[in-house]
Amino acid sequence: MPTRHSSPVTFPMDSLGIGLIGFGMIGKVHALAYREIPHFYPRTLPPIQLAAICTTRAESAERAAHEGGFDNWTTNLDELVSRADVQVVDVCLPNYAHRPTILAAIHAGKHVLVDKPLALNAAEAQEIVDAAREANVRVGMVCNYRFVPALMLAHQMIAEGALGQIYHYHIDYLHTGYQNPQRPMSWRLRHAQSGGGALVDLGSHVIDMARFLIGEFETVNATTRTYITERPADAKSEKREGVDVDDAAWLNAKMQNGAQGTLFVTRFATGAVDDMNVQVYGERGALKFSLQDGNVLQFFDATANAATQGWTRIPTGTQFQGAVVPPPRSILGWNRTHAENIYQFLRAVVENKPFAPDANDGLRVHQVIDNAYALGK
Repeated sequence: MPTRHSSPVTFPMDSLGIGLIGFGMIGKVHALAYREIPHFYPRTLPPIQLAAICTTRAESAERAAHEGGFDNWTTNLDELVSRADVQVVDVCLPNYAHRPTILAAIHAGKHVLVDKPLALNAAEAQEIVDAAREANVRVGMVCNYRFVPALMLAHQMIAEGALGQIYHYHIDYLHTGYQNPQRPMSWRLRHAQSGGGALVDLGSHVIDMARFLIGEFETVNATTRTYITERPADAKSEKREGVDVDDAAWLNAKMQNGAQGTLFVTRFATGAVDDMNVQVYGERGALKFSLQDGNVLQFFDATANAATQGWTRIPTGTQFQGAVVPPPRSILGWNRTHAENIYQFLRAVVENKPFAPDANDGLRVHQVIDNAYALGK
């Protein structure tokens, strides 16, 4: 059982030790972020120490330590989370490994950062929330689109009433790459390992974004589709395996503030590659954002003179408060949003201040997904 602390866990802050678990694509992005943050925000954090990295095999762990700049490597999870020089455990693993890894770190008294989704489902997410509360440690989420300056500005404008009452909104996230029926099975295509398909993988982002911009969900209706129902079991096998996750999902949501929303996610958007679109319509104005034009937020001011009304393009670039580099008008990159997400979590740990998205936000996303799956079958 975790130990209950009477006050938030604190560590010697002469350095901030990171233990990274997993070195796939997301693990590499996070490792890079830790090395970039001191250049973006010099002298705003204790020195970041890349204390240790953990992967499943010795050869991959040693290689990851060399490539990622970590001081130590291990294949033993318990060894990493018990290290005295690790204060933050960063979990970059497949979905099915989130819960046991996060709980091990929590029980060791460590703060945790995890790439979305938090777990496989709401029940696992609730267990993580409860454990973190019991141990009085922080569990932060990486939902990097919250840290796109254009969407941060949208959040601010909506909160300040620039749109007035929100009537309705639409958010979609479009991926491609799964249309080939010969693409073999992977953990992402098995419900027991992923928790779901496009609705979990991409829906985690759009549901979190809806909560970030609009507020809490009240009800949701859903439809899901699986277009390719079986695939090769692996790249070298002729054996076929059934696919039990969704390739696309449509959600119709009513929010607690009365706004109506539609959310759409798909892995079958031929030609889209990676695109998110956000549209919000209110009594006083409207906002539009496209990831393909990610350095700009579009705003329509319905209160302006009718003769000159029109959509205004607001350039946002890399406008992060306090950042030294890159210049604010630089083109935003995907890696930079991850670095900002991670930096803000580390600041919250060091300064003992609130951070969002946290495990409670991850839980809320899982609750919406679980409800959607229950209704979408």
